[in-house]
Parts: sequence; structure tokens; C-alpha cells
Amino acid sequence: MADVMGQARSQVVITFKLESGKTWNFNVANPKEDVSEDEIRELAEHILTHKMFEPGMDPIVSVLKAKVTASETDKFDLA
Repeated sequence: MADVMGQARSQVVITFKLESGKTWNFNVANPKEDVSEDEIRELAEHILTHKMFEPGMDPIVSVLKAKVTASETDKFDLA
């Protein structure tokens, strides 16, 4: 039988509103385990204030929401 290895993963997803009214998600893979709401808010405000990621895309006008998601993936070694 194949070996099964559990692999836990998490990410922070920050949703921004663009000038066009569309939304855009910024993802941070595998943040530290104890990432706080204040740290996420600070990152989102930094992106908004410094107009990051805007060249070539619709300008970011506001922060809508943020969440931390977690999942576990089982890998099977079928070789």
C-alpha cells in the first residue's frame, strides 16, 4: 500500500476593491502560525497606501476583507 503523508498548509487572502469595481485577491502562502489581525491589516494598508501592484492593472482603491484559510493535503506515494 502507498504511504500517506499529511501536509498542512495555510494562506492569508486579502481582498481589495479596484477602481473598476472589480475585486482582486492578494495571497500570502504559509504565514506564521500566530499571524494576527493587526498584522494582516497593516500589510493590507501598506499595499493600499504605497500603491503596490498597480502598474499595468486597475488601481486599488480600498481593502474589503481578509481571511486565513487552512487545508491539509494527503500525498500518496504510488511508485
